[in-house]
Amino acid sequence: LDKAGKKWVILEARDRIGGRMYSKKVGNGIVDVGAEFVGPTQDKIIELAHEMNVPLFPTYNKGSNIFYDGKAQKYDSDGLFGAIPPEDVLSLAKLAGLQAQLDGMAKQIDVGSPWKHPKAKEWDSKSAGDWLRGENVSKKVYDLIEVSLEEIFSATAEEMSLLYVVSYVAAAGNKDNKGTFERLTFTPKGAQQYRVDGGTYEIAQRLAKKLEMHKNIKLSSPVASITKQNNSYSVKTKSGKTYEAEHVIVAMSPPMAATIDYKPALPKDRQRLSKKMKMGRIGKGIAIYNEPFWRKNQLTGQAVSLKGHSRATFDSSPKDASFGAILGFIQADAMEELDSKSESEMSNVIGGDLEHYFGKQGGKPKEWVFMRWDHEEYSRGGPTAYAPPNTLSKYGKALREPAGNIHFAGTEASDYWQGYMDGAIRSGQRAAYEIINGSS
Repeated sequence: LDKAGKKWVILEARDRIGGRMYSKKVGNGIVDVGAEFVGPTQDKIIELAHEMNVPLFPTYNKGSNIFYDGKAQKYDSDGLFGAIPPEDVLSLAKLAGLQAQLDGMAKQIDVGSPWKHPKAKEWDSKSAGDWLRGENVSKKVYDLIEVSLEEIFSATAEEMSLLYVVSYVAAAGNKDNKGTFERLTFTPKGAQQYRVDGGTYEIAQRLAKKLEMHKNIKLSSPVASITKQNNSYSVKTKSGKTYEAEHVIVAMSPPMAATIDYKPALPKDRQRLSKKMKMGRIGKGIAIYNEPFWRKNQLTGQAVSLKGHSRATFDSSPKDASFGAILGFIQADAMEELDSKSESEMSNVIGGDLEHYFGKQGGKPKEWVFMRWDHEEYSRGGPTAYAPPNTLSKYGKALREPAGNIHFAGTEASDYWQGYMDGAIRSGQRAAYEIINGSS
């Protein structure tokens, strides 16, 4: 918009920029407490990082992963199904077959309009859990896939529609590369392949600094209402300040966008979509150590568990390994359970998980960094808003469809890489082009 000569102002609800991108200081370094990973086909975030001169580096992946189901087992970090290890050949075959089914369904999806697929209503009428039960999977296979889905969506298989899951898989690519389940779950060659040197928040900060000359980024300015007035809109913040604009881009998740008072009201389908979509439940418990000790034990720092509260971990140490950091994701029902606990209680719970995965040293970090996105007033969860059954096929079109000159952005409104930084950028660019190409 700026390059096109448009006048603009950003009204940011928080007292900082970045949204679900955020980093916290640890000694002389940082840890990402929000969006962290970047992978192949995420072209827009890679381009922006390069433009902002923020380098990427590979997520540590040397050695073995840990699988925990009452006992810690080492396994190949480049295995099948996002490196989740089955215990027997039959489970391996079933997992491979289910993955192939998901990839096959995803290949049929038009990422711009998954609700137009001939089987959209059928797939949307059932949850991902319903689909799994229909495939007669064992409890072990169900639990393994459940862990994968929770790691991706921070929601359970029962909560999400099959159509939504399939469309999300389809979106894990670009115009030249079809989305696959593997790309969502893998570290090398997948969505967790890279991290950002200095943290992802550095990208947002440098972009904001580049635009600072305009002095048009207004922090602590949550919007209360958007009112149409003849050929313009009056946007009023909760503090009472009013801005006039010909176009408005609402770059928020559908549930958060619904907290704004629109006059006239948004179309019914948009209202229903915002009401039905739900935020995932997510937090991060990051354990800080003097050094990444697991590397000496030929471990990647990545663990997958069928038990405990943090069921997926990654090595979140800085590029120079000046200290060690294990990121423990806390997701779905586990996060909901810990939302009411103190940080001291959380450290005991997550520390116990890390001790199971990495030994006694894992359970005794020198410091903890916690982030509960469910507690964030202007996120209320993450990493994305998901669609329960009978939502996407009925109201999905309203995700990206403008309401007059009100345009919708945010990662949920992207065609590719919904739920990721890349999707947020794509949706913002699409909304900007709607204004540029549609204006006189």
